[in-house]
Amino acid sequence: MLPSTRTNTTPLAAAILAILVVICSTVIAAETEPGSVRGVVTDASGGVLPGVTVVATAADGRALATAVTDGEGRYVFGALPSGLVHLSFQLDGFDPAVVDLAVQSGVESRVAQRLELARITESVVVYAKALPVRPPPPPPPPPPVLIPVPTHDRDSICGPAKPGSTTESLGTIGVRRYGDVRGLYTTGDELIIDGGTLNGLDVGRNVVVRRHYRVSGPEGAAATGEHSSGLLQIVEVGERTSVAVVVYACDELMKGDFLSSFTPEPIRTPDPVGTPLYGAAARILFADAGSMQGVPRRLMVIDRGSEYGFHAGQRLTLFRRHGRDTARPDVVGDAIVVAVRADSATIRVERTIDAISSGDFAAPQRQWSVARPAATGTSFPQH
Repeated sequence: MLPSTRTNTTPLAAAILAILVVICSTVIAAETEPGSVRGVVTDASGGVLPGVTVVATAADGRALATAVTDGEGRYVFGALPSGLVHLSFQLDGFDPAVVDLAVQSGVESRVAQRLELARITESVVVYAKALPVRPPPPPPPPPPVLIPVPTHDRDSICGPAKPGSTTESLGTIGVRRYGDVRGLYTTGDELIIDGGTLNGLDVGRNVVVRRHYRVSGPEGAAATGEHSSGLLQIVEVGERTSVAVVVYACDELMKGDFLSSFTPEPIRTPDPVGTPLYGAAARILFADAGSMQGVPRRLMVIDRGSEYGFHAGQRLTLFRRHGRDTARPDVVGDAIVVAVRADSATIRVERTIDAISSGDFAAPQRQWSVARPAATGTSFPQH
């Protein structure tokens, strides 16, 4: 009896054999998978060309596929055999073009082709007078360097006020010095000012920009308010016109706004809280332009100023009548004086219990250093 022959195949050898079989199958499948081509055809100016006939030809001259570009100049070949392919592009009126492409199995290739207009034998000579070449406008000079503005409380500038009996005007805002002609101006703009040395302006002077607006005062009476919209500095000056730079804008400055003197109000620590003197109260006239009522941080105008002892930094108690009971004022908030004129002041609302409106009252607070006199400041203001 012949001994039996046995092949001892280890698990490792079997696994390696299986991997090789998978790899070979993948390679064979990949080599047989077709490739694809897509692209776009344009003219010399970059405009897309619809209706271009695109023919794909094998290296041996066999026609493989034909496509025509769509309305966006695009074409596509979904399945081409791997290997060298010639793509020819033809459209009446344009020179034909041929592109050689190596198509790869399972890979999409992209070919964008530009066609040139077909050459013609005629030539046309056009004679015309050469237009003069205008040099570009010179760039604007660098912005002027401003003189530092004294530190001040912006709320004393950017707020409403009661106009004086005569309106001070050092000039009015015209147009922008450079660039587009806009009706609204902001920080950094250089502006032409209708006013100069004859109006009291000189280089380096800071001026406040103001305008008037109509308001409804107490009991609905019509009144005029004065709104400050920003701060300018004069950088060039003549007798009747000047140039100013917007240092800062409270809001948009407008053509026609008038200029007035700048009196910087230092940043102050508000007075200590005191006792309201209801008998010495002022009446609230109106809020800033576009505002009907007072809320925290809003600026309003009262009808008493330095002539009645009101001063910047002074604390006020805001209140209104409670019917005819003058002994029990209806407190609605607190405020601080930020700017003072002789017969009026601008206040900033700090706290509210209810909305503040024209006709309400603002009582100054007094700090008592000695024993409080009996019944002082208890009478209600008769406005």
